[in-house]
Amino acid sequence: MKERPRPDSDPSCAALGLYVHIPFCVRKCHYCDFNSGPADSEIRNRYLEALLNEIRNSPWRGYRATSLFLGGGTPSELAPVELEKLLETVGSSFRLEDDAECTIECNPGTVDQPYFHRMRRAGLNRISLGVQTFDDTKLRLLGRIHDSTQARQACADARRAGFTNVSMDLIFSLPGQTLKEWEDDLEQALRMEPDHLSLYHLTLEPGTNFWRWQYSLEMPDEETGAAMYEHAIERCEETGFEQYEISNFARPGFRSRHNSMYWRNEPFLGFGVSAASFYGGVRWSNTANWSRYIEGSQAGTIPLSSCEVLPGAQALAEEIMLRLRTREGFSLSLLSKRYQEDVESLFKEPIQLLTHHGLLVREHDSIRLTRRGLLLANEVCGEFLRAAPSR
Repeated sequence: MKERPRPDSDPSCAALGLYVHIPFCVRKCHYCDFNSGPADSEIRNRYLEALLNEIRNSPWRGYRATSLFLGGGTPSELAPVELEKLLETVGSSFRLEDDAECTIECNPGTVDQPYFHRMRRAGLNRISLGVQTFDDTKLRLLGRIHDSTQARQACADARRAGFTNVSMDLIFSLPGQTLKEWEDDLEQALRMEPDHLSLYHLTLEPGTNFWRWQYSLEMPDEETGAAMYEHAIERCEETGFEQYEISNFARPGFRSRHNSMYWRNEPFLGFGVSAASFYGGVRWSNTANWSRYIEGSQAGTIPLSSCEVLPGAQALAEEIMLRLRTREGFSLSLLSKRYQEDVESLFKEPIQLLTHHGLLVREHDSIRLTRRGLLLANEVCGEFLRAAPSR
């Protein structure tokens, strides 16, 4: 398939998640493989106009939206007037529900209390702070533009501005990091009393500086990385957080509604360069090339980097993989009904094998990862993908 699907005739039939990609950042972090980087004022202005044009001309214009997520890059690098214009365009193009979750990713080095106040007045209600670590030496190693003092100040400023939903991102298994240093990082984060934590194991991605430097970096071994992850699970549970997804922890009532849509395989639209979308069983992504994106938006046809409809059994396996990331796992009866397949028979071998090895547990109709399964989630998901018939 080369083209995006067409929306349904009735805009009320589906509630969407909306993702908007802001690729700008002050400088590229050494571990980052996202489509992002510094931009001069001309590229920046042309990109923002192309982005607004894509949103205004969306075939799904007028549809209901239950969440909005501004990601990047560094969305908080937008000037207040740019941010306000973007949110006005989204609000006039889609019917954001009154209780919609509206998130912006922020680099602590780009925000202050007046900026947070402008965000609140513009309609945002959730902050995601890219703290990564409270160790200033490691922040410099990562290439971050902020320090630990700015991270703590950003969290305090967001609270003073009235944000009642604040999330923090932390990365563990950093070069040279010990288990004790990770424990200290997590304790400092918990003292800030966030509502949500996203805790990611560092991976060295092709094309990044860390990938190029990998032979000179002293990376923690697998056993230490696993110990860091297990400590995070235990400590977060002790302090009232629920682990509702492999890397995500929330206080009751503060799960990320937007990201949960991804794991439940629900429809979402992405706007901006490289932005991915999923609707009607079709997945597609905008071009990763900034110039082609800008030119395509001006011409009314943004090129795609991919567009596919998975065969039924493979689509089912993909949904199992997504749902296995969550605390609840997947329901045999729900997926059997959705895909008109006997899921238990189709995936009998991996279910039995992985349950036997203590990686999966079955509770009535549901199957989910065990604590050990969380540590080997990629291998577990791979078994389901390999077992899926190519039809």
